[in-house]
Amino acid sequence: MLTVHPWPASRPLMAAAPEARPDVLVISVATPSHTLRDAARAQLRGAVRDVLGLQLNRSPESIGLMSVPGQAIRVDLPGHAISLSASHESGISVAAIRRGGPVGVDIMRLPEEFEWQPLARDYLGLQAFAKLERMPKHEQLPAFTREWTRLEAALKCLGIGLQEWNASLERQIRACRIIRLALPAGLFGSVACEKVASRVKTISHSV
Repeated sequence: MLTVHPWPASRPLMAAAPEARPDVLVISVATPSHTLRDAARAQLRGAVRDVLGLQLNRSPESIGLMSVPGQAIRVDLPGHAISLSASHESGISVAAIRRGGPVGVDIMRLPEEFEWQPLARDYLGLQAFAKLERMPKHEQLPAFTREWTRLEAALKCLGIGLQEWNASLERQIRACRIIRLALPAGLFGSVACEKVASRVKTISHSV
């Protein structure tokens, strides 16, 4: 399970050791509890600029972030190969920052009532669907939510859109290393990167 570092609460830790650059760093920001995402996106981008400014010894204002609708945010910084991925839920947004390869992150709040079976059958595959169906009733929806974030994180890492489960997609997803995120109760999340990449490191501090 990967630690999610709340921002700006984790800033003093990073400022004290800016040279500690984990392969994958996931940060979170508390955002307004509504469905309007413009403010959440702006808040999260400010946090990402702050993090990268500390790590690269640059002013946050000098960190360029490029955004195209339907595509992941990109770091516009010549000489630095840095990948970003973001996900939003009401009240919280997260960003995954990685060097040397693509990354995907996804979070989802556990819904109160949800007919998960059709989505699981079509998008998670028959094997995952059967596994979920064998679980006790009270475990099925949380397990589906967790599996859905794994799928979304992998798709973001691979740079492909949501599609029905097929053999080719399964092979591509198997090339990803997918790690659960440590999040508050009621939230599930995953981060994905390529298995061939170096081992994921974390800052040895929980906040």
